[in-house]
Parts: sequence; C-alpha cells; structure tokens
Amino acid sequence: MNEKEIYGRLNWSSSILIALITLTVLIFLLDIFSLTVFKIIISALLVFALVLIVTLKKTISHTIFQGKIRLKSAEYKFEKIYESTIIGILISNFDGVVIDANDTFLNMIGYSREELIKGEIRWSEITAPEFIPQSLSAIEDLKSSGQCAPFEKQYIRKDGTRVWVLIGSSALQDHNRAQAVTYIIDITNRKEAFQKTDLLQKIIDKQQEEFKSVFMNAPAFITVRRGPELRYDFVNRAVTEFSKRNDHYGKTPEEMYPGLIDPKDAKIGREVFETGKPQKGSRHKLNFTEPNGHQKEIYLDFNITPVYDQQGDIDGIAAFGFEVTDLVLANKEMEISKNRMEFIADSMPHKVWVADEKGNVNYLNKAWMSYANISLDDVNSWKWDSLIHPDERDEYNRKLLHSFTNQTEFSMETRLMDAGGEYRWHVSNAICLKDNSDEVVMWVGTNTDINDQKMEVDQLKHAEKYFKILADETPFMVWKADVDGKCVYVNKKWIEFTGISFNDSLGFGFYSAIIMDDSEERKFKWLESVKRRIIYHNKLQLIDAEGKIHWVFAQANPLYINSRFEGYVGSMVDITEQELASQAIKDLSEKKDEFLSIASHELKTPLTSIKASIQLIEKMVDDDHSAHKFALKASDHLLRLERLISDLLDVSKINAGKLVYNETEFDFMEMLADSVRSMQLTSHSHQLIIAQTEPVLFKGDRFRIEQVIFNFLSNAIKYSPDADKVIIKLEIIDDNIVVSVQDFGIGIEPENLSKTFDRYYRVDNTSMRFQGLGLGLFISNEILKRHQGSLWIESEPGVGSVFYFSLPLCIQKTECKPDTDNQTFYSDSKLDIKYIPDKQWLYAEWKGFQNFETVKKGCLVMLDLLKKNNCSKVLNDNSKVIGSWSEAADWGGEIWFPQMEEAGLRNFAWIYSGSTFSRLSANKLVKHKESEIKAEFFINKACAESWLANNSGETIN
Repeated sequence: MNEKEIYGRLNWSSSILIALITLTVLIFLLDIFSLTVFKIIISALLVFALVLIVTLKKTISHTIFQGKIRLKSAEYKFEKIYESTIIGILISNFDGVVIDANDTFLNMIGYSREELIKGEIRWSEITAPEFIPQSLSAIEDLKSSGQCAPFEKQYIRKDGTRVWVLIGSSALQDHNRAQAVTYIIDITNRKEAFQKTDLLQKIIDKQQEEFKSVFMNAPAFITVRRGPELRYDFVNRAVTEFSKRNDHYGKTPEEMYPGLIDPKDAKIGREVFETGKPQKGSRHKLNFTEPNGHQKEIYLDFNITPVYDQQGDIDGIAAFGFEVTDLVLANKEMEISKNRMEFIADSMPHKVWVADEKGNVNYLNKAWMSYANISLDDVNSWKWDSLIHPDERDEYNRKLLHSFTNQTEFSMETRLMDAGGEYRWHVSNAICLKDNSDEVVMWVGTNTDINDQKMEVDQLKHAEKYFKILADETPFMVWKADVDGKCVYVNKKWIEFTGISFNDSLGFGFYSAIIMDDSEERKFKWLESVKRRIIYHNKLQLIDAEGKIHWVFAQANPLYINSRFEGYVGSMVDITEQELASQAIKDLSEKKDEFLSIASHELKTPLTSIKASIQLIEKMVDDDHSAHKFALKASDHLLRLERLISDLLDVSKINAGKLVYNETEFDFMEMLADSVRSMQLTSHSHQLIIAQTEPVLFKGDRFRIEQVIFNFLSNAIKYSPDADKVIIKLEIIDDNIVVSVQDFGIGIEPENLSKTFDRYYRVDNTSMRFQGLGLGLFISNEILKRHQGSLWIESEPGVGSVFYFSLPLCIQKTECKPDTDNQTFYSDSKLDIKYIPDKQWLYAEWKGFQNFETVKKGCLVMLDLLKKNNCSKVLNDNSKVIGSWSEAADWGGEIWFPQMEEAGLRNFAWIYSGSTFSRLSANKLVKHKESEIKAEFFINKACAESWLANNSGETIN
C-alpha cells in the first residue's frame, strides 16, 4: 500500500467514526426510541466503530513501519552522502558557527576535525568578504522560507588560497543548536575552465575584430563572395569609397555594375571557385564608370583565392586588389619622359652625357657623337678623357673624381678635341641625381662650346682697357659694379673728388663717401635695382676730399654682353648748384606763402573799412552823379580784391592743414540753383543755363561746395569773353553726383591740363589778358578731395572747356562680396578680371568712377592673379572709366607697377579711357619709373589685342 492509499484510508475511516459518534449522541439526546431499540442501535454502532478503530490501528502501524524503513533508508543515504568525497556538508547556526561538517568539506577548506571540534571554524570568517552580503541574504531566505536557492561564492582556505563552491542550504527544525544544513560542491576546476574559455573567446573575438578592421581599412580592394552565384558577402571601405556605393551585400558583380563586367574577368573568379586554384595578375586593366557617368580607366594587381566553409568545402572566393594606376601611368610617363629627354637632349646644341652612379657613361646625345665622331655602339667603351687637352687633363680628372667621390657639383672650363683634331674651349658641368634615400642613381653632364665667347672675352679685355682710359679722361665720376652690386672700378675723377683710393672704393667701400643719414636705405635701393636689373638713378650727398658736402646725381645702366648680364656702368654728376637753387626757390615759395598769409590777414581789416566807406558814398550821392559811378566801379574792384584775399587765406589754411569743414545735409539741386542765380546777378555778359538737374540730398560743407561752383562759373565766364552762355548740368552717375560746367571759350592745350590745379598756375599769357592769381582750381581741388571727390577737365583749344567734379553720395549700403575663384577670375562693381588660357594673358576691365581705394584694391587683385597664373601679359581696358583717378597714379607707378614687373609682367596693353585726365593718369603711372616692361596705349580693344598677341612674353617658371 502506497503513501496515497494510506492517507486516503485514514481520512475516510476517521470521517465515518466521527459521524457514528455524532449519531450516537443525537439518538441519546432525542429519546425517541425504546430502550430495546436504543440498545440494539448502540450495539451496532459500537461494533461498527470497533471495526473502524481496528482498521485505523492497522493503518497507523503500517504507516509507522513504512516511516521507519524510509527513515533508515534516508539515514543510510545521508550517511553515504556525508561520507562521500564529492559533496561537502556542514551543519551550522545562523550566527556563523559550524557545528559539524564532513571530511570532504574540511578537506575543501584545509581545516582539521580537531579545529572543527574546538569551534575554530566559522562560515562567516572563511567566506570571502565580497560574498558576505550574498551569504547574509541567503540566511534571511532560510529564516523566512526554510531554504535558499543555490548560489556560487568563494571560501578562503586555511592557507589563504580561495576555492569556488556551489552551495545550497535548508533550515532544520531542531532549534536546540543547529539551525541549517548546507551542501557544498567544489566548482573551482569548472570555474577556471569557464574563465579560460571566456578569455579564449574574448581573444578570438578581439582577433576577429582586428582582422575585420585590418581588412576593412586596408589600402586595397578586398571582397568576399559566397554561394554558387558568388554574391557579395563582404566588401571593405576601399571598395565602397571607390565605387561610391554601399549596397553590395547579396548582389553579384553583374547586378552591381550591369554592362561593365568583362566576361574574361568574371571567368577568372568562376574558375577559382570551381577548381580551388588561386589566381593572380598584375597591371590588369579595368574600365570603370563612376555614378556621374565619367569613364575611368584603372590598373590592378590582384589575387583571388577560394574560401572554405566549416566542412572544408569551397564556399566562395576572396579577391584582393591593389590599384597600381599611378605606378602604371608613372612608368608610361617615365618612358615618355625618357624619350622626351633624349629628344630634347638631341635637339640641344650642348653636348649632353649621362653616366651611372659610378661615372660610367651610358648615353651621349647627337651633338656629342657628331663632335667626337663616335657611334652608339662605342658609347660604353668610350674614354672621353682622351679628348681633353693635355694641359687640363690631369686637373679635369682630379676635379671630376672629387665630385664623383663627394657627390658634389662639377664645373670646369677646358679644351676638347673635335673629330678633326681641333681643340675648342668648353665649359663642362655635371650634377648627380639622387633617390629618396639620398643615394646617387645617375650623373648628368653637359659640355657647352664657349670658344667664341672666350675669344670675345679676350677682345673685351682689350676693350676694358680702352674703357678705363676714356673713363679716366671724363670730367665726371664713372664706376662699374658686378652682378652682385659690388664696385669693381672707379675712375680718377672719383678718387680725386672723394679722396678715397681705388682699392678702398671697391666692394661697398664707396659708401664711406656717402652721407650716412640714409645710407642703408640707399644701399637697399641700389641692391633692389641690381636684383631686378633695372636702371638705377638717385640723388645723394657725397663728402669730397676736403670734407665738403656736395649733392650728386647718380645713374647706372645694366650692362649686357651677348645678352648676358655683367653688372652696371654708372656715373655721378655734381648737381650742388642746381640743388641749392632748387632749395632757394622752395624757401622763397614758403616765404611767399607766409607773406601772402600775413598780408591777406592784415588787408582784411582796412578792406572792411574801405568797403563800408564806399557803401556810404553810394547811399549819399545820387545815382546820376559821377561820384556814384566811381563808387560802383570801386565796389566792383573791391569785391574782386575780397575774393583774392579770401583765396590767399584759403591757400594758407590748406598749406597749414587748418581749413575747416562744417558738414550738414542739404538739397544739392537747390544749392546749385541758388549759386547759379547769385552768379547770374553779377554777370550780364553770359546766360547761365541749367540744362539738366536731379533732386538729391548730400552731406558736406555747403559753403565750400558753393565755393567750387562759383569758381567753375567765374572761370567759364572769364575765359569765354566772346561767348554768351555757360551750360551747367547735374547728373547722378554710379552713385556719384556729377556736376559739369561748359564754356565756349579759349580752351586749354592738352600739355597744360595737368598743371591747372597747381598754385598760381596760369596758362601761357592768360595772366596778361585775364585777372586772377591762379588759385581757384587749386582750392577747389583740395575741397573736393576732402569730400572724397575728384575734378577733371575736357578741353579743346579754340572750342571751349568742360569742367567736371564728382562727389560720392553718402548711401549706406552693404558692399557686395566680389565673385571670384581666387585663381582665374574676379568681378565686382568696379572691375572685372579674368585669365584667358588660350592667349595666356590677364584681361582687366575697369568700370565707372575710380578713386585711390578702388584703384589700389583692383591693382592688388590683378597682381595676385598674375602670380597665380604665371603669365607675363596684361590687357588693361579703361574704356569704361569715368572721370579722374590721378591721386592713385603716383602709388601705381611707385609701388604697383614695379611689383608687377617683379611678378613676371613683360607686356602691358592699356586701352585709354575717353577721359583726358584718366589718360594723363595712365601715362604718369607707366612712365613713373624706368622698367623692362613694354607698355603701349591704344584707343580700341582690337589694336591692343593684336599688339599683345604679337609680342612674346617670358613665362616665369
């Protein structure tokens, strides 16, 4: 009978027995039966209860017997487990005291049974500190539920080593002493195995990542294709970057690049997949089309190998490609360069040879073979020292050996014998070519025939003696300098004048005679001229032999012999008297200005009194009285005198920088009309006609601008005595106010136009015909400059003149950023520049009004593009320029044009503006300094282009 049946029997027997007892009590209490019946029922119930009790006893006895058997079996099993060498068992309380333990556990932790009996083993002490919290949590589980889930931890052995264990505990019902029994399994070996496995896996994963990273970032094309159709399974970054696509996975090359895969290339991969035999190739040519449709030709060195699965079967192929396009093209270029070099060498008049790193000649050009009458077959066995003149042979061989040994440049002049046995002078040069490791790979040499030059040098030596004889007889100082600017000769006049000997004057010794205040600056100017090989001229002070200071004018011209720069020939002329006279004139001019300033100030007070007296006379006498006419005439002359004095005061203030400007915003059109009306009141001979005008506000000094207009109008009336009208116009052009005053008078000759703004200047004999001091235009020009404006004149003698001035409007607006690629073109509102590749020149088109700032900015842009495009020609178009830019001409000639020459400018075609003053500025800029630039002026573009195309310019390398 099993345990379930026993519990069932006990359950229903006890239930029936309880029911019988309950029934008996009820019968007894109800008293509804007779005594006899009652006894019979009670007897039956008792018998039935007795049977149940016997049955319960047997069941309980059987149960006890079965329990004893199971207990003995459990005790036997526990004893076997306790005595086993696999599982450690310990009995402990919750406070950490180990009450009992089997030998397996004691061996596990390295303690003896005696130590256990003495109570020296506590689980809380042998547990590793980091596992204490976990152990305490397990005790709480034992207390609450009677058991804890198995967990891993470390025990500290008696010798200090650690052991990994898997433990599980159950609570005991006997609370006398022991509270828990714990089962321990040593898992150290398994744990170490897991750790080793985990470490090994990490190493493998790391290596796989490293290999993947290496393949992914390798500077080669790497692909893996798998499956029967050889679909892409892996492509590295080089492939995706080259193809500019990243959708290779799962596709075949034919699907990725339809129509581009050569069947021969596809067949190579298929053969590797089917046969398992790797294949490789070099310089393999591929035609590739980029996503933008551009055809590209590349060359690859490749290796294709089979890829295997885990069973060792071929699963795909791996391809490794290395692009060698640059190498292939470089080899082709080297071959072309070699042929080109030989072609160039054979075309040269020089004798060219090439030798290996040891100096063995392996190439001679045609000039050499023709000169020495040898063939290509004789080159390797040719002994060239046999051609060297015996007088120079030993020195030649010694110097050449020294160069070969020390890897230095070789140069020497020697005589070489030609095929006819005649010796001719040659200059022999040789240099070595080294590789990246600084090892010599070859020697290249030339032998240049200088026999004719040698003969010329001998002749020049005789000519040099003749030059020195002539120089010593000249009445001024003569000197010569070498290519570095060092003095190599001075004539007798220099020695007599300075008292410095010939030898002391050589090199830079001649500077000792120059006043030292700015000697370094003058030295720099001299060396800069030498560097650029241009004409040098300067004015400086010299100390003569007696210690007196003299002004001299020095000029030196570059000396070329057979187109080779040999230095300078210069002279110095004493200009002391001229300089002193010039200084005296300057002093007189300053004193004149000072006198006029004082006189004009002193005249103003009595002039005011005279004016008041004349006005009083005009009021006191009748209009028909003769005195009234004299008073009117005197008043008119007095007004002219006032204007002259006012002009003199303004000039003195301008010279002192004290002319005051009071800027306000005003209606320019109204101001112009008022000025014309005022002038018309004083002029009865001319009609002043405003032919054109526009409303505009301007911020400036109204009084000073009116002064300019009065000056223009008075000049127009004064210098057109035979005319009867003056035409005035006001226009807005290119954000500038432009005012013009046209007369029909005597006009001005072109050569005099640029002088009209000078103080006291009067054209020819006009001072005899027309009154005035010649200050009006000088003052007007200064006033306009202070307003950032400009003034210019267009005139034709006998026809008349048009006086213009422009003023920039004060419109605040953001300056547009120029359109440029900083290499071949530039464009803004004032200038367009572009490089013309097929003609190899710059084309610059200037537009509208120009001033110092716009001219300087545009010129510097032109200089930058000239350098970047390495060209030597410029077509400078000024045909659309309006007005004058004279204030920038000095800067252009002094600074910019020399910089353009230094940058490589050799030919400069300038298309004139329609403005006379613009033409004058252009002429002044170009002719400001002596230079090697060929500059020509034109009035139309076609002629300028033709001239520029027919003049060859040097390309600066």
